[in-house]
Amino acid sequence: MKKQLLLPTVILVSCFNIAMATADEAQNVIAPTRPATGANQPGYIDSTANAQTDLTMLANPQESWWSRQPKANKMLYTNLTAATAIGIWGLATWDYGSAGLNKAHEGWFEQGSKYGGADKLGHLWSTYAFSDALTGLYTSWGYVPKQANTYAALSAWTVQAFMEIGDATSETQGFSWEDMAMNTAGALTSVLMQRYPELDRKIDLRVEYVFNVPVNGIFDDYSNQYYSMVLKLDGFDRFENTFLKYVELAGGYYTRGYGDAEEEDTRSFYVGISLNFSSILREKGWKKTGKVFEYIQPPYTVLKASSDLSR
Repeated sequence: MKKQLLLPTVILVSCFNIAMATADEAQNVIAPTRPATGANQPGYIDSTANAQTDLTMLANPQESWWSRQPKANKMLYTNLTAATAIGIWGLATWDYGSAGLNKAHEGWFEQGSKYGGADKLGHLWSTYAFSDALTGLYTSWGYVPKQANTYAALSAWTVQAFMEIGDATSETQGFSWEDMAMNTAGALTSVLMQRYPELDRKIDLRVEYVFNVPVNGIFDDYSNQYYSMVLKLDGFDRFENTFLKYVELAGGYYTRGYGDAEEEDTRSFYVGISLNFSSILREKGWKKTGKVFEYIQPPYTVLKASSDLSR
């Protein structure tokens, strides 16, 4: 659907700027000094530290209202704000409430599907990226990383589900089980990457936005988008001290022409090679920007070889 990137993409940038800026400080909150008793046990965490932190914030009148909120309240308010924003935008632009509950049958990656499947990858990527962004944000509030990621994945999935429920009340949209399946896959991908850091070290899921055709509705402009899975050679120890650590290999998918009556609808798979801008920026001290480029591929930076699946 046309709006699957709206809220996740807008919030993604702000979440990274906030969460990554406070990530180092957050480690001091989520991993407090351990008392002598049981301190040497693997995985030991002081279960009272986070509660004490919340009480301290509530008791300090000089803190801002937001700073004094317990982390659970912050998470609740964040999710309610996202849901409210979706509801208002949907009523204003997506004709929410214009019909009774109805379903949309959009298909998957078939030639005759709504966007040739590009929208489905958009749902997967946006939920995955949104989950990771909220993980950083929730961690900065005091949640331990694993718990933060679980709550973040549930938050991102719930926001997307709320959007689909709104679609069900729209005469022009409709609830899509295919979209929800890809939202679920995106949230689970975030959880998988968090649980297995070595996998996250080696693989990224990215979107690249270029300008092949005039922009026509940013959020459903699939003729200007590429979705890819990227293998990062710097994730392998054998390349650590070689130039190859700056090299990435990608496999991706894109569609062209869908929604444009004058263009032929095409679906394509591609393989590509590029530089690891995320790693380069981190080495230069631009850690937050480098983190963003684990999700967003700079335009025109991948040397691609494509195969048209429509022929």
